[in-house]
Amino acid sequence: MLNEIPIDLNILIYNFLEKKDLKPFDATSKVIMRSNLIWKPLLIKKYNINKSINFYEEFLWQRKLKQHQNKYQKQWTLGCVGRIIPLIKPVFMKPDCIYKIDLEN
Repeated sequence: MLNEIPIDLNILIYNFLEKKDLKPFDATSKVIMRSNLIWKPLLIKKYNINKSINFYEEFLWQRKLKQHQNKYQKQWTLGCVGRIIPLIKPVFMKPDCIYKIDLEN
């Protein structure tokens, strides 16, 4: 059913869903769910980051970084830090285009 409605309406529906409830059911929904239009407002609200090429990948990186910081803080508190290797931020690729543009015409 969601394949038959326009992409803009799909985006509005996905914006109202909880991000943990986003489950792709086909390739089109996966591309829409990983688009910047869905993840940019969440990233701005949660981490106050306005500039990024790929907001979905940036969100995953920020979450991983926060987990790493919490792990280090927990190890520091217990007194067993050991050798910590800092995380290296990956280079993000541009997200897939959600609007199909016919270049032949």
